[in-house]
Amino acid sequence: MKLSITACLLVLVAAFLPATCPGQNTPVSASDGKRLGQAHFEIDLDTKSLIVTTDPETNDIIKRVIEELDRPVPQALIKVLFLEVKHGDDLDVGTDITHDRTNHDGDQSIIETMFGAAGFTEGGTVSILQNDLQVTLSALAEVSEMEVLSRPSIMARSNEEATITIGAEVPFIRNSQVTDDGRVLNTVEYEDVGIILTVTPHITDDGTVELDVAPEISTLTGESVAISESVEAPTFAKRSAQTRVVVPNGRTVVIGGLMSDEETELTRKIPLLGDIPAIGALFRRTIKKKEKTELLIFLTPHVVTGAADVEKLTQAERDATELVPGAFVDRDMRKYLPVGETSK
Repeated sequence: MKLSITACLLVLVAAFLPATCPGQNTPVSASDGKRLGQAHFEIDLDTKSLIVTTDPETNDIIKRVIEELDRPVPQALIKVLFLEVKHGDDLDVGTDITHDRTNHDGDQSIIETMFGAAGFTEGGTVSILQNDLQVTLSALAEVSEMEVLSRPSIMARSNEEATITIGAEVPFIRNSQVTDDGRVLNTVEYEDVGIILTVTPHITDDGTVELDVAPEISTLTGESVAISESVEAPTFAKRSAQTRVVVPNGRTVVIGGLMSDEETELTRKIPLLGDIPAIGALFRRTIKKKEKTELLIFLTPHVVTGAADVEKLTQAERDATELVPGAFVDRDMRKYLPVGETSK
């Protein structure tokens, strides 16, 4: 009997067989402990084949055991939506979400109200969206205050880490030395700056997906720090969180609360009069505006166990229209959040 099986199972079989010769006669027993007969095993890792020479009864036992063990590792297609929302004095943006906060295990705060709580600049929120979810995002000012940054998808094997990076590699000078002849030697390293999402799915037998999620946001501050007498290196700000959440297959989890503060200054003046020395201040005024920017991350895992699942998800992706920046109502958002039918 020649079976084509996965390399992982071949290595497992090889680990239990003596390696003193290419083939080995090994006694085989049934589940009730009855001795059936001798089996001669040969393993070919190049072709992922296991060759077994034995009597018909023992052959049937071995074949059933291998078919039971030789199962493909399940995968998850994780659809991600990065949405940036700006909270300002002239903007009222809210996310009204009904969610289930069970099965959470993370080191960040769980907020049972709306996203964007001002007191959680360093924290994070995690929510699982219900099947009958009604998601409404309303912007009362310019639609540019809410922007879709990216809508990637990534395939990950169960228990294996996958990473999505949206940004750029920026060179940083880590060290600077001056040689004896006066030359300056700089040690340059590259850092990913932008949005980095690391996710590890753990798929159970019933199709539930446990996600280890670690989002990170980094931006250049525009400032620099001196690392030597003549060399300065730019600095960047980093915000990150780490959490674990259990999500049913096809349901969506939202990570929010990753916020940053930005202060802008605008000067308004009467032409000419505002530039007059001494009295010009009477004809101009300075407006300081504080603005919070929040990143919302929507993740929807789909368990993939075969070619049929891949084809189904591919067709669903084709049917989706392009997601563009702007303000969304419930009808629009439901196109990109694959929730179930609304309960009557």
